[in-house]
Amino acid sequence: MEKKAKIVCLGFFIGIFLLGWSSMSLAADKVTLNLNWSYVGDHSPYFVALDKGWYKEEGLEPTILTGKGSGDVVKRVDVGSADIGIVDTGVLIVARAQGAKVKVVSMLFDKSPYCMWMWKDSGINSPKDLVGKKIAAPPGDAQRTIFPALAQVNGFDADKVTFVNIAPEAKYIALAAKQVDVVFDYYSGAPFFHKAMGQENVKSMMFADWGVDVYSNALVATEKYIKDNPGLIKRFVRASLRGWEFTLKNPEEAIEIMAKHRPEIDKPVLLANLKLIIDLFRTDRYKQNGVGWVDDKKMAESIKIISQYRDLKIDMKPGDLYTNEFLTKVPLPIAVK
Repeated sequence: MEKKAKIVCLGFFIGIFLLGWSSMSLAADKVTLNLNWSYVGDHSPYFVALDKGWYKEEGLEPTILTGKGSGDVVKRVDVGSADIGIVDTGVLIVARAQGAKVKVVSMLFDKSPYCMWMWKDSGINSPKDLVGKKIAAPPGDAQRTIFPALAQVNGFDADKVTFVNIAPEAKYIALAAKQVDVVFDYYSGAPFFHKAMGQENVKSMMFADWGVDVYSNALVATEKYIKDNPGLIKRFVRASLRGWEFTLKNPEEAIEIMAKHRPEIDKPVLLANLKLIIDLFRTDRYKQNGVGWVDDKKMAESIKIISQYRDLKIDMKPGDLYTNEFLTKVPLPIAVK
């Protein structure tokens, strides 16, 4: 009888141990995503993936943090304050030239969104007209980082403008109050400027129309994190691009989902913002290769533009900056215009 009791007791403790071990083995991997800015429409896919349980399905528990520009985020990722970040590729190129060990694990915007915003009556009709003007941009702003490229290709001195440091959320207010002459923001920022100034009063110029068309936003991680966590990154990218696939097809629902998690957002403005962002995905490259795919030729051209006009000695190959190994081919769910 005593032997039987011991066997039952042993079985009980073995069961408890196995249950505890199983729970530990099923614990989700924590991962930190550092967004590039305060909340905008193109951040909704990550809240979609969170809300739909797609990160959970991949065994992930993400923490989503806001950012203060690509320059700040790439530093945070490089030192390990964040695992994965959204960083502009132009900023990444400069950061790597300065020693950062960070690379792209999935492209986001396949078209360049860089844009300058001003009042329609500002008298600014070309980049040369920026000479003597005040331009507002956060210190880590991607467009500010590559502005010397725009200046050189258009034949004026980048030092002949005055930059005013500004928080991302204050851009529209500063321009509306005419505290500055120009604000750097993506072209998808149109709804914010229209709201602050009136659509009929707003004017913009895209960098791409004036000789600077480079890769932009991407998901990045350090080389060490990639080497140590290849499975985690593949799962994170897969869930995130699943969120993007849903968002590209259902922008209204994506913003509603984001609002569940961040009720402070301005839904109409972010929806208008997101619908413009979607145009950056309407490319033959994504149609052929799937969302997130990086083209070696365009990356090489991006390096060339940044290095040439930033006057940097950049000794790197396109493959040093990105990998497509973590992509699961996600079909483009929208028509290419």
